[in-house]
Amino acid sequence: MMYAPVEFSETAYPRTEYHRRQQQFWDPIRLSLFTLAIAAIVGITIGIVTHFVVEDDKSFYYLASFQVTNIKYKENYGMRSSREFIERSHQIERMMSRMFRRSSGMGRFIKSHVIKISPDEQGVNILMVLMFRYPSTDSVERIKKKIETTLYQSLKIKQLPLTIYKPSFSLTPIDSKKMRNLLNSRCGIRMSSSNMPLPASSTTERIVQGRETAMEGEWPWQASLQLIGAGHQCGATLISNTWLLTAAHCFWKNRDPSKWIATFGTTITPPLVKRSVGKIIIHENYHRESNENDIALAQLTTRVEFSNVVQRVCLPDSSMKLPPKTSVFVTGFGSIVDDGPTQNKLRQARVETIGTDVCNRKDVYDGLITPGMLCAGFMEGKVDACKGDSGGPLVYDNRDIWYIVGIVSWGQSCALPNKPGVYTRVTKYRDWITSKTGI
Repeated sequence: MMYAPVEFSETAYPRTEYHRRQQQFWDPIRLSLFTLAIAAIVGITIGIVTHFVVEDDKSFYYLASFQVTNIKYKENYGMRSSREFIERSHQIERMMSRMFRRSSGMGRFIKSHVIKISPDEQGVNILMVLMFRYPSTDSVERIKKKIETTLYQSLKIKQLPLTIYKPSFSLTPIDSKKMRNLLNSRCGIRMSSSNMPLPASSTTERIVQGRETAMEGEWPWQASLQLIGAGHQCGATLISNTWLLTAAHCFWKNRDPSKWIATFGTTITPPLVKRSVGKIIIHENYHRESNENDIALAQLTTRVEFSNVVQRVCLPDSSMKLPPKTSVFVTGFGSIVDDGPTQNKLRQARVETIGTDVCNRKDVYDGLITPGMLCAGFMEGKVDACKGDSGGPLVYDNRDIWYIVGIVSWGQSCALPNKPGVYTRVTKYRDWITSKTGI
């Protein structure tokens, strides 16, 4: 059924004329009150302007290096996507957050990110970025001294889970470009145009029932896969500077990589970045009839440069498990109604994971959900991925680091009650991805 646009015409409302009493407005009392009001407004305006001039906050970045003596190095610390690196880096970041946020004068601490964990004779060496906000009138060296003082006081007074060897601690001021380059070695980090971390999005709507993505850099791993001459076909997710993860069914009609391009950015037209596709790898056991093993990889002919607006997502460890009702986000350029047109602007939705036992109920998908599939949405429907979102990411936020946990695969229509979206479960294919890409 086609829905015609509703036309609105101006209603001829009757106009009511109000008669005003003629009187002299500028009597002495009113003039005095008016003058006082103007003075108050001017005073408040000057105060606000002064506040923002004085409190014109600026971002300051530091590279911290130190030795931790009460843990031993593990080989997997060298792999930033490993569970060991992720868990240890989260522990270190939480410790830094507690130290700086609870200390007087350090309320402007924003975030920290572990960049590297390397072996040392006495334990491990940690390299991490620290981010702060201070008035632009503050100097880099003065803030550095504040940070060092806070850290040394914490080492003396507080019971910390990790033992930092004080003489090993060094702090180096870095600019935003150096900071961004360091963070590019970490996956799944979203940054705003002002080089500050983006908080987890809290919208509850999108795709079918939704809103457009708010800003560049909100979902920097989202790609659009397009057939030359035919436009957008599927979504895809950047997992390295050359590899995209997507759904096998996207290439069912055309597997020739020379016919495909990938674009990045929050709009299809104009694209922010455009790349040709050089290789397509479809899972060897993909079955179109059952939707099993609906996963594929596309390799770009030219690498992309990571930035605030183009960035890779993290691949989960194969052991990662998400309980039912976990909040996750799906993004894409697909239609917002069943069989509707592709959207030029990227859209997003918060959905929730649904247990396989529920999804396999007779009134839902009646046993069609296999271990390589993941259901997400709402049992009442209304919010869902739809046609054109296929191949795109379902992502999960773990302490502001984002992981791809699903690939938009299939579903009965869009946003129907008891028919949630079905996604390829990425953890099930973690080893397959590594075998093809080395990631």
